[in-house]
Amino acid sequence: MKKGLPGTAFMVSCSVILASCSSVDMQHASPPDEALPSVAYRVPKSAEVSENQRVVSPSHAASVCRRQLECLAPSFSIIMDYGDSCRGSVSQHMSALAEDMLESGLAVAVSMESRGKKITFTPVYSDCMLMLRAFHEPSFRRTLPPAYQQALNKAVDIVNQVCERYRSDYERAVALHDYLALHCRYDADLGAAAQADATSKLLLEGRAVCDGYAHAYGMLLSMAGIENRFVIGKGDGIEHIWNLVKLDNQWVHVDVTYDDPKPDKNGRVLHSYFGIPDSLIANNHSWNRLEVPTANADKLYYPFYRGYHFSTVRDLLTWASGNRQGHDWNLTVVVDELRTLRSDAAIYRRVNDAVRYVGSFQLSSIAIDDGLPGTIYCTFSD
Repeated sequence: MKKGLPGTAFMVSCSVILASCSSVDMQHASPPDEALPSVAYRVPKSAEVSENQRVVSPSHAASVCRRQLECLAPSFSIIMDYGDSCRGSVSQHMSALAEDMLESGLAVAVSMESRGKKITFTPVYSDCMLMLRAFHEPSFRRTLPPAYQQALNKAVDIVNQVCERYRSDYERAVALHDYLALHCRYDADLGAAAQADATSKLLLEGRAVCDGYAHAYGMLLSMAGIENRFVIGKGDGIEHIWNLVKLDNQWVHVDVTYDDPKPDKNGRVLHSYFGIPDSLIANNHSWNRLEVPTANADKLYYPFYRGYHFSTVRDLLTWASGNRQGHDWNLTVVVDELRTLRSDAAIYRRVNDAVRYVGSFQLSSIAIDDGLPGTIYCTFSD
């Protein structure tokens, strides 16, 4: 387990929308369907939310249900015309469809009712999806509870500020990641159950577990025009959710939950899990790789992208002494010589030996992530 990093909790979450961003406002028009990722909120069309649609195979049923969810349909029905030709009872097919809908991330809960071969589904959507619909459809905004409207206003302000300050998707994604880590604390009292209001709780109350971090980050990224989706799996063996983000036309993992120190520390945010590829995050995360795109862009991993990758601790300290950035300077780095050390004590000894050797610069503390060999979080001070 990581030292000083938050634990994990589970939340089925939404795969989110691609929108455009220069300056974001509530009158923003929905982009054409071809600009959207494969799973996204879509403006409903009558044919897409029709009642009692007949389905002829399990894959057809799953596709119809997914499309209904993408439209945020409050309730919809299908008629199974394939039950006699497929294995399993109607209840088994119902359960499989409900599980698929939850795994799609577009709903946090689904209730079902069957009458013969007719199945009616009533999803419960996260506030993230409802706010994203209001973002694309201003007329839908008045249907939101006041808290959701307030949270959406705050989200728009955050994205506007980030888009105005930063030009590249990478910088914007970092800035949104940092905002959430700096303005939220991991609150285990919220529990691990699915929460439909996880995003608004984070934005308005500054507290969340993994579902809140992932929902809020995904929504902000989408509003900033950055394609993303959620990964549902396990972190350190516990059910967990995090983000998959498309930067420089390549997919990378971002886990804001793991980058927010626990207990919370003002002004501190880690970048150990920003832009991380499959090969590294797999050290302590697991997921169904068939369900999400491959992320193998090592060069987009934050320490590599920023140039915070060193052969030895002495190299790190020598570099830091010539690049001072304020009284308390915090950064996430990768040091190759630490990768082979198997104990925290050995790492501390190696770092202390280097500090004594260099002698001219004050490394006041480090945080070690057991899941990422060679990655440490450094604090420098006078």
